[in-house]
Amino acid sequence: MKSCKVCGEEFDPQAPLDDPAMQAGLFMAGQGEWNDLGELCPRCLGSRGLLGMMYCREFDA
Repeated sequence: MKSCKVCGEEFDPQAPLDDPAMQAGLFMAGQGEWNDLGELCPRCLGSRGLLGMMYCREFDA
């Protein structure tokens, strides 16, 4: 178990993420801007991913 660096919630970094927003947040966490892969809980990853899908046009394919 780890503590989320954003909200402080305990989470399992090995837990599967099946929500598209969480997967987007996971992708973004590995990018140079954030570089915090494995440090955020699924809820915070989902929030980041949702906002990223709405506003971060640089990730559009």
